Amino acid sequence: MTEEAEISQRCPHESADEDWLPLLRNLSKMTLAPHPYCDKCGLVRNVGPDRPRKLGYYVDKLSEIEKYLKNEDSKGGKNKLTEAQKRLIVKEMEDEEIFNDLYGVMESTQEKRFIEIVQKYRSDIEERVIKYHLE
Repeated sequence: MTEEAEISQRCPHESADEDWLPLLRNLSKMTLAPHPYCDKCGLVRNVGPDRPRKLGYYVDKLSEIEKYLKNEDSKGGKNKLTEAQKRLIVKEMEDEEIFNDLYGVMESTQEKRFIEIVQKYRSDIEERVIKYHLE
């Protein structure tokens, strides 16, 4: 576990005034934008294009994957996502700090972990299928 994740688990974040920090890092230009940060631990909340999403976003995406699999199932396959699998996936996401704490986390990190969790319970679902539903 990273140091930021350990701090994040202990800190009930309180947003402080925003500081102007880099939004996009590019070799040719740098854009600044106000970023809220935690007054207690100092972790900065990402407000750029890779901003983290709340848990509900990933639960909705899981439902989209479930609907997709139901359509595939009606074509003769046995791909249905069971309620037990769905509950296990959601439970594991609820237990993951990166889906509950929006400070010090990037969306790409959340997406990678979401794919890992879904494939843990349904290894037959290809990564590209999950990524398609995350777009």
